[in-house]
Amino acid sequence: MSAPAETPPAAPKKGTSLWQDAWRRLKKNHMAMFGLVVVVFMSALAVLAPWLAPFDATYGETWLGAQPPRFDHPDVLNRNFLAVGHPPTHIRPGYEDARTITFEVDETQETEYRVRVQRRRVTEIRRVEGAIKIDRVDATSPGDVLVEVREDGSRGGPVTGAVIETKAPLPEAFGERPASFVMIVRHAQRAKGPVLYTAHLENGVVLDLTRDGVGIDRMEVEGRSVRKVDVDGTERRHTHWLGTDLSGRDLLSRILYGGRISLLVGVIATIVSLVIGVVYGAISGYAGGKVDDLLMAIVDILFAIPYMFLVILLLVNFGRDITILFVALGAVQWLTMARIVRGQILSLKEKEFVEAARMSGTGPAGILFRHLVPNTLGVVVVYTTLTVPAVILQESFLAFIGLAVEYDGQSLDSWGALVKSGMDALGSDGERSWLLVAPSIAMALTLFSLNFLGDGLRDALDPQQRGRT
Repeated sequence: MSAPAETPPAAPKKGTSLWQDAWRRLKKNHMAMFGLVVVVFMSALAVLAPWLAPFDATYGETWLGAQPPRFDHPDVLNRNFLAVGHPPTHIRPGYEDARTITFEVDETQETEYRVRVQRRRVTEIRRVEGAIKIDRVDATSPGDVLVEVREDGSRGGPVTGAVIETKAPLPEAFGERPASFVMIVRHAQRAKGPVLYTAHLENGVVLDLTRDGVGIDRMEVEGRSVRKVDVDGTERRHTHWLGTDLSGRDLLSRILYGGRISLLVGVIATIVSLVIGVVYGAISGYAGGKVDDLLMAIVDILFAIPYMFLVILLLVNFGRDITILFVALGAVQWLTMARIVRGQILSLKEKEFVEAARMSGTGPAGILFRHLVPNTLGVVVVYTTLTVPAVILQESFLAFIGLAVEYDGQSLDSWGALVKSGMDALGSDGERSWLLVAPSIAMALTLFSLNFLGDGLRDALDPQQRGRT
């Protein structure tokens, strides 16, 4: 008994174009539609980042440091300064037009000590101011903090609940040290209760200042010591829903702006590769013969060269400007596109519609770009969708090796750069894991979605699938 004949695909409904038929089948692919929704959503977030981000791209308060998600703090600067009779130039922008500003401050008194250690024991403690010799620095009271001040001006980690005493070993909280050395230690002692500073302003000038009701001429407080700030009776606070990085920058805002860079690099570099690859492959396939052999030989030679090596050379020699990155990545991605388009053109150029175009007097350029290239758009669209995530990954790799892109001389933190920064700041015990997890999720979700969408488009635009339900 002979096998039943294979049933040919059902013809599409009358009046249904290739793209309408592809869209109908794409909607039946749940993973592809999920990818489409996520890609559209992430693209919208990137485009609208200046309006959606809770903070400006340049916002950063170093005094905050790395803080976990949902951390909130008073909306103040690192150092806030007011003086009677002067405009309020050293407070948060936007407060200048206020009539009353109140700062609730946990004031601290800081004293610096010079500590000499010999043979792992403290031999001398002197107060820096006045060079007064003392026997003991006690930081066991609540709110007391000891901080090492290094030669370069940076500070070590805070040490609490410690006592530095002559003839005794240095507390272990200061870490491993040589047997003999000298260090400067700053002792910060918090006052028993908060201090209330109130400023009254008129026409952008400070009229008067009070400290717990007593008039003063000037006020200078650090942001880290401000417990609360009220502007015209309204408390001003900031909440960082995804936390902050080591420089006190809002991570959610950085991810939104980073998406702009990653998607922009992916799309623009893909467009560059699309233009070069389509034109090159179409000319090669249509010309045929020795021209085709020569053009494809050039492609084979370029394929043999490590493309990432070429990108690194371009960035190192011509600068890490974002335009150079567009050209560098696009200039190495077109090779596969050229081969794909060439293969499509070779299979199409002997079709009847091409011969009909020749008979009607259409020239080679018209046949190529009006008839042949449009008929390759299905394959081109699929490959383009799959190229964007590949380019984003390549840009991330460049960020990992220290070649993050720059714009107007400023480093732009793409998702790849944020992931690299998160890895560097993770800590030995992963105590700052949010710096790595949040940008990694945004990047991975977008890449997976682009791949789902590309796979769905490949199936939807497959000629063998046309007309199938």
